[in-house]
Amino acid sequence: MENLKEQIHSEFSPIKFEDWKKAAQKTLRNENIDSVNSKKVSSNITINSIYDRSQVSKYFDLQFPAKNDNIINYSLTNFTELQSESDIEVAAIIYLIKNAEQNSRIEILIDPNFFLSIAKFRAIRYMLTEMGRDDISIIAKSPNVNKSYADVENNLIRLTTEAMSAIIGGADKVDLLPYNSMRQNDVFGQRITNNILILLNEESYLSKVKDPLSGSYLIENLTNNFIESVENISKEISNLNTEIEVKDYVVSKCKDYQLQQLNLLESQKKKIIGVNIYQNKKDNLAEADIETSNNISKFENRKSKIDKLNPKVYIANFEETNVLQAPIIMALNTYNIPFQISGIFELVEDAFNAIKLFDPDLVIINGNSDIDRILRNMLDEYKLVSIDKFDSSSILKNIDSVINYIGAEV
Repeated sequence: MENLKEQIHSEFSPIKFEDWKKAAQKTLRNENIDSVNSKKVSSNITINSIYDRSQVSKYFDLQFPAKNDNIINYSLTNFTELQSESDIEVAAIIYLIKNAEQNSRIEILIDPNFFLSIAKFRAIRYMLTEMGRDDISIIAKSPNVNKSYADVENNLIRLTTEAMSAIIGGADKVDLLPYNSMRQNDVFGQRITNNILILLNEESYLSKVKDPLSGSYLIENLTNNFIESVENISKEISNLNTEIEVKDYVVSKCKDYQLQQLNLLESQKKKIIGVNIYQNKKDNLAEADIETSNNISKFENRKSKIDKLNPKVYIANFEETNVLQAPIIMALNTYNIPFQISGIFELVEDAFNAIKLFDPDLVIINGNSDIDRILRNMLDEYKLVSIDKFDSSSILKNIDSVINYIGAEV
């Protein structure tokens, strides 16, 4: 699915209308795009609406109907609470509902990627129609994997785009977590979050249009690719013999995905505002007690420890810049830790004076063992560590090292 996400961005390169029209017609198997109104032009592409719902405004309902014990909800939680890639999640739910009773409901997590989320819900609607299961309702639920404890106002923006993508994609209901659910999770937070749906209903006109992005080359193409990806996974699942094997398969894929996402966050190839870039310096997490439940929580849990320690770091160089210095600097920058890097010292006395002037909590020595030993004797009131004790690739491991060397537990 990562290549699908990359494709989303590549589709935004400037293109003339006539070029777009030719590309669209090619996708639609040389149909005359001007004459295509509402017919299905291929097995996976339709230009009008891939779902049939007369009351689009019901997407904005804030109250779920009274619980009916005869209605069964299906979701990824039938298998695992782990974070999952979108195509794995949908394939797992398609497997679950093959023999589902009439008028069942499926709970689908909204993908944080806006365009991929739209394609996801459109694809689900299409696949349900192909299965002859238009009786199944789709409930879109906001995930917590991209929600920040520290910068809760950013969660309002994330929830708004998530709600829009679910509505545009064709969900029957939208269920949003309170924007402050990682903290207070109070009545006020629920009210403000519900207001997102009210504002969208009153001001966006999304309740007046069915499938507003129908015919968009980008969305139609993404929907098609998403369906193909789900079908490939479904074929793998169909080759498994028991539900236990299916569960093990899904859990394994989810674990791989979580590790992949953590690596992307660490390397800042995946950037989340307020978490690993542009942290709100006014948000002091010193008193925070953050449960480490997902990748973002791991970052913010360390941030809370750093706020309590409020450390300063000095990097003293006695050699040409070590290759390990760059990942240490990235780690310090990611967590807004004040630090200073020296030039190349020739005399230990010069380093001693510079360190005393900066008065750090931790000194990282980039030098040989003799320099390390002499400085430790001269600076016995400071915590010193050799640069080779740090990791060459992991931001989190380097931050854990800083926290440990200063004297706290990770």
